[in-house]
Amino acid sequence: MDAIRITNLVKRYGTVSAVENLSLSVRPGRIFGFLGPNGSGKSTTIGCLTGLLDPTSGAVELLGEAFDSENAAIKKRIGVMPETLGLFDPLYAHEFLAFVARMFGLDEVTTRQRVTELLDALELTDTSKTLAEYSTGMRKRVAFAAAVIHSPEVLFLDEPFESIDPAGVALMKQWLRRFADQGRTVFMTTHVLETVERICHDVAIITKPGKLVWEGDVTLLANDGSITFNGQEFHTLESLFLHLTGEKYTDLNWL
Repeated sequence: MDAIRITNLVKRYGTVSAVENLSLSVRPGRIFGFLGPNGSGKSTTIGCLTGLLDPTSGAVELLGEAFDSENAAIKKRIGVMPETLGLFDPLYAHEFLAFVARMFGLDEVTTRQRVTELLDALELTDTSKTLAEYSTGMRKRVAFAAAVIHSPEVLFLDEPFESIDPAGVALMKQWLRRFADQGRTVFMTTHVLETVERICHDVAIITKPGKLVWEGDVTLLANDGSITFNGQEFHTLESLFLHLTGEKYTDLNWL
C-alpha cells in the first residue's frame, strides 16, 4: 500500500492551471522531496493533499484511503507544516501547541509532556513572547512542532528549513530520518537541493503548471554516484534539476 497516491490531479483557478494532470506515488518509510521552480505548483499540490485546497479534478489517496477535505479521520493521521505556517499569533508557543495537541485528541498528560519536550528540544522555552513577537525562524520551529506533536503517520512539510539556524536544521533532519525509519512517510518541498540529496530517498521534479518531468531514487547520487536521464549522466541533483526545468541565469558583467 502506498502512503500517498495522486492520480491525474488538476487544480485550476478560473482559467489558470496551477497543477495539471499530476500523478505520482510515495511508499511508506520514505522521505520524498517534491521539487520545482517558484510558481510551479508545489504548495498548491500540498494544499490538495492535505485538505487545505479542493482539487478541480483527480484523486488523492492517503494511507490507502480516498481523501478529500471532509475526511477528518485521515486528517488526524497526518501532520502539516504549510507555507503560511497557520499560527495563532496572539497565543504563546506552549498555548498554541497545547491547543493543537488537544485538537488531535491527545489527553492532558500526554499534551503537557509533548509540549514541554518539544519546546525544550527546539529551544522555545522563552514564555515572555507571543507568537507574533517571534522571529521567522522561531515561528518555523513552532509550526514544525505543531505538525509532529501527535506523531502522525504521514508528514507534509512546505519549506521546513527556510530561516532555521544550522543547529535547528540538524535536529529536524535527525527527527525526520527517525520518523522514516519507523515506517512513516515525509513529503516535503524545499529549494535547498543539497539538503534533499542528503536526506531524501525519492524525488519528484515538476515544472509549471505542476507537470511531472522526473521521478526517481535520489540515493543513487550518494558515494559519487549518478542519475542517467535520456542518456546523459548527472552527478548532482542541482545539475539534473536545472536541466529538467530549463532554469537559466543571465550573467551580469558589472557584478
